Amino acid sequence: MERKKNFYLIGIAFVISTIFAIFLTNIYINNKQKELLKSVYDSQHKNIFEKTQNLISDKQNTSLAIAIALSKDENLYKNIENKEFHKLNYKEIAKLIEINSKYKNIWIQIFDKDRNSIYRSWTKIKDGIQFRGDLQKISAIKNISTSISAGLFNVGIKARTPIFDQNNNFYGALEVITHFDSISDDLQKNGVNTIIIGDKKINKNLKYPILSNLFIDDYYVVNPNVNKNIYDYIINNGIEKYIKIDDYIVENNYLISKYPLFDEDKKELAYILNFIELSSIDIENIRYIKIQSIMASMIALIVIFTFILAYYIKQIKYQDKKNKILLDSQPNIIIITDGKKIVDANNQLFKFFPLVKNIEEFRNKYVCICNSFENLDSEEYIVHKDYNGKNWAEYLFENQDKSFKVAIKDSNNELRHFNVKTSQVKIDLTIVITFIDITKEILQREKEINEQKAIFQQSKINAVTNTLNNIAHQWRQPLGIISTIASGIKLKNHMKSLSKTEFDESCEKIIENTQKLSNTIENFTDFFTKDTKTSNISIVESTEQIIEFLSSVFEKNSIICKFNHDTDLMITCNNGNFTEAILNILDNSIYALTQNNKEDNRFIFINLKNNKLSIKDNAGGVDEAIIHKITVPYFTTKHQSFGTGLGLYIVQEVFVKNLNFKIDLKNEIFDYNGVKNIGLNFIIDFS
Repeated sequence: MERKKNFYLIGIAFVISTIFAIFLTNIYINNKQKELLKSVYDSQHKNIFEKTQNLISDKQNTSLAIAIALSKDENLYKNIENKEFHKLNYKEIAKLIEINSKYKNIWIQIFDKDRNSIYRSWTKIKDGIQFRGDLQKISAIKNISTSISAGLFNVGIKARTPIFDQNNNFYGALEVITHFDSISDDLQKNGVNTIIIGDKKINKNLKYPILSNLFIDDYYVVNPNVNKNIYDYIINNGIEKYIKIDDYIVENNYLISKYPLFDEDKKELAYILNFIELSSIDIENIRYIKIQSIMASMIALIVIFTFILAYYIKQIKYQDKKNKILLDSQPNIIIITDGKKIVDANNQLFKFFPLVKNIEEFRNKYVCICNSFENLDSEEYIVHKDYNGKNWAEYLFENQDKSFKVAIKDSNNELRHFNVKTSQVKIDLTIVITFIDITKEILQREKEINEQKAIFQQSKINAVTNTLNNIAHQWRQPLGIISTIASGIKLKNHMKSLSKTEFDESCEKIIENTQKLSNTIENFTDFFTKDTKTSNISIVESTEQIIEFLSSVFEKNSIICKFNHDTDLMITCNNGNFTEAILNILDNSIYALTQNNKEDNRFIFINLKNNKLSIKDNAGGVDEAIIHKITVPYFTTKHQSFGTGLGLYIVQEVFVKNLNFKIDLKNEIFDYNGVKNIGLNFIIDFS
């Protein structure tokens, strides 16, 4: 016990002495490092500033070269004079430049001699450009010139060249507009992330920010390819701080260098903020000084380590044994790996790979478990490949908020599926990864998906059949009218008794009925074009559209449909799914009425009240013994040629399963116009 106490005392005394010596030494070294760091940062800022300046200059020269080349087209002034702008192929030229060079988003604009914009390759908007300060003087378009300015659409690099005909008559100017995205890309290749922020004053003229629609407070972000992490960083730390930087600042492992952009009046137009990670800056000389301090500390640490090594080796061995027992007790496969080879694993691994008995045999046969991963062509499944410079394990570790799986064939060559989870922290650059077998869940889900696909496919076939029948009915009357009118015209013309007035009236009626045919196709297209997006829809508006859609069917079958509502209701869902579900309910009522009621006694009543939509007919109702079955797939009371038993099942899938609403079906007896009626009431509760 005494020896142990002495060990602690000597160790503590040595550590205190070592810390004191290192503290004094570091005071000097830290001051020296600060001086050297400032010198390195000053040099880095200067290099980035000059690099940015050169890239802007190069792009100005390139843009000017493009403008000069395009202005040499001898047909250009003729197209301007004749206003035949459709003959200009600048959109294709811009696209060719984008494909064959690093420059993207190239815009071409033509001014007349009064500085009015008469052509833009990227838009049909004809708003004026009189506010642009770089075009206030006529010399700006009569001479070859360049500028950086803010327009209606973005902040860009502008290059202009005048347009003359063969007789040296001045027609205007051609302007090539390029942007800062390629400059941002070039800087990124040099390890610099760039965000370009427009000054507040450009917002008054920036009406159509089509290239970038990003803003931070009232400041416009010019480059659309801005790194999202840098964009979020500026938002979180406050933009005003960075636009007020004099030259550069150092914070949060970044050197942030500012390059201001000025307009023609030498006023600040925008700010290029270049973010350089401090880890990418070469500070070997500074590290050399630091090594001197570290070496002094190492001597003390080695001595201390000698004292504690023997004790901790014993503790470590005990802990390793304890951890191994804990790992082997787990029901899932658990491995410890750096992503290239396995360091350790529990016994579940060797049960899954029975050809190996221990970790050494596994390394010799497989090296890494990732070599057995099957490629299922799904982003959800991890495979053995490079993930932007990271291996599979590192990629899993850095994306712990996402759910990933792997697929591995077992010793029976059967495919097994696993959820993979990593430890929250690394252990000596290794990661603990757990493989949870979910094969049963995957197979059950696939079975359910296939069943759903079969059900919905059959539903679509039925919907197409109904649609074609409705189109045929909607077209029959207009086609009959057109045929009758055409025959009358032909007969009267043959008898030479066709007057101009009769001819014109007949043509108008043909056009009117042709429009009806066109509207029918458009209406059916609107109803059955599937949009997977959800939106806020009006129950009243959608229901009225459906009733209008079925109006010809109601008329054909002598059905009176009445819709009453005390107020409107908005719900969030897919409009196509809502329409299909309501159509299925009404289709069942229409069938029941035509089968059970006479033509003078067919009614459908639709009511929206207290957040409930009620659809009721007077077709006699449904047998109480089977009313609970009519939403079951493939159950139908219709003749086989009229139904598949999927209509009301689709209704239940849409409203109950997908939207969490309630539905209720019940037979009701009610009075209408003094006559007692009975029918099925289909109620959808949106509350």
